[in-house]
Amino acid sequence: MRVRFYLLHLFLAASLMFSSSLRVNAFALLGPFEPWMTATNGFYPTSGDIGGPMALTNEYRWNVPVVTYGFDQSFIKFFGSNGITAVQNAIQILNDLPPASQIDLGNFPYFTQSHNHLAESKGLNDLKSTTLFLLLEQLGLARPSDSVFVLRRWNPLFVGPASLSVYGGHVFFETNWTSEILDYNIVTRNYDSATRSPSDFVNGVLYAGEVFTDVTGVSSIPLIVVDPSQANEAFSAVADQAITSGTFYKGITRDDAAGLNYLYSPDNINYETLLSSIVSAETNGRAIVNGAWRPGVDKINFIPHTVDAQSGAFMPMTNFFTDHYLTNGVPMQQQVARIISRPDFLFCAGDIQSIGLGFPMYNRTGTTNWLNNAVLNGNTNGAGPGVIQPSVKIVFNKLGTLVYGENNQVMTDETTRWGSFDATTNAPVNYPVIQSASSEMTFRLWLFLGGNLASTKHFDWNITSATGITYQLQTSTNLKDWIPLFSVTNNGALSGYVDSSPINPSTFYRLIPK
Repeated sequence: MRVRFYLLHLFLAASLMFSSSLRVNAFALLGPFEPWMTATNGFYPTSGDIGGPMALTNEYRWNVPVVTYGFDQSFIKFFGSNGITAVQNAIQILNDLPPASQIDLGNFPYFTQSHNHLAESKGLNDLKSTTLFLLLEQLGLARPSDSVFVLRRWNPLFVGPASLSVYGGHVFFETNWTSEILDYNIVTRNYDSATRSPSDFVNGVLYAGEVFTDVTGVSSIPLIVVDPSQANEAFSAVADQAITSGTFYKGITRDDAAGLNYLYSPDNINYETLLSSIVSAETNGRAIVNGAWRPGVDKINFIPHTVDAQSGAFMPMTNFFTDHYLTNGVPMQQQVARIISRPDFLFCAGDIQSIGLGFPMYNRTGTTNWLNNAVLNGNTNGAGPGVIQPSVKIVFNKLGTLVYGENNQVMTDETTRWGSFDATTNAPVNYPVIQSASSEMTFRLWLFLGGNLASTKHFDWNITSATGITYQLQTSTNLKDWIPLFSVTNNGALSGYVDSSPINPSTFYRLIPK
């Protein structure tokens, strides 16, 4: 049994619910998971999230104006020069932004998604758009749609028969709880860019919450678009990463810009320490001022990390900049140098293991090394504010063929791959880019042992062969009569088969050249 009720937050008035003229900007902030962000409190983060939504003033940000990026050999081999260009295009979108203090939100659209039907038909995920989301995440922005309603201290027992009523086929939650009691259990961590108050809007779309609790006791709050005419504009923020195959972002949205404006503006002052790699560059020998009240750096530029032309190894770099801080409220500055031995952002390609079925799209460095300066800011035992520290490693999975089968036959092809595409009629770029005579392929076989999802096991075949060799997956129950299931070509990508039928103890599989 599932318990359902609607939860409308502060903007319940009908005049707001269907107002086409009211467009509210908001943002959400990312930081390390707080102690209460656990399943026992009803908090279930989106699969793969590296942190949780922070309360206002508990934000995390970079406090250096320049960061470097680079590509390792795994990325270069799998994605080639087109992949490098796709990542650089995402970086260029951020580099082209004005300083945070000069961001005019009116210059940013609420919706930047576009669609390429040919790319969708090929199951292609846009590499540039995914990179843009991952960069915003590593700059300190959380998923705003997941932050509108956050389960803080939720228990399904809060909803009893006496508090339920039925209207229009839906079960509604009725209670005499005050807003303070409600907000104690369900909080909003999405903030209005103008008033800094909790907001139920994302890029001008008003949301309501619908809390579900299933038979296992797991609760969640899927969002409802209050105004049906805005349904096509829902979940639009790049920081939400809510796009599917064939969809791409043309740039960041107004709410994404609002978050960067808040985080990095010079009028956002926090007590911060410098990165350990920063040293004094003062000509008079003055000692460096480390811990101090510091404004946002206003603008962050991404630059390529220097690579040795012969070995391809990353070389140490030194970046000189002016560090701004306050002493007794008086603006001060000092000349410093930052020694960067490896890229702050390293892009890779790899085999990412999933907890369940299928292939995750990516993996990346989490928030565990982000520095919490709560105590220095007089926020004892607080969750922030803090500083994001390098380095960040972003790994894109080597997406390839993924097929689901049952009873010794293929049922569905769930293949998704990386691609690069736009709104033009140009043919999409498919990855991987075959660049060598031989390739290394991993074929992963998932088995439902006893037909139980919880006991699913996977097994890998690691194959090195000439690029372009086709292999066929076959199954048998007697090792004599083999049934062909489907074929895959070795191009260096991951491939796999999920057998969702109960396993016969005498079922066998083999992968042979076709």
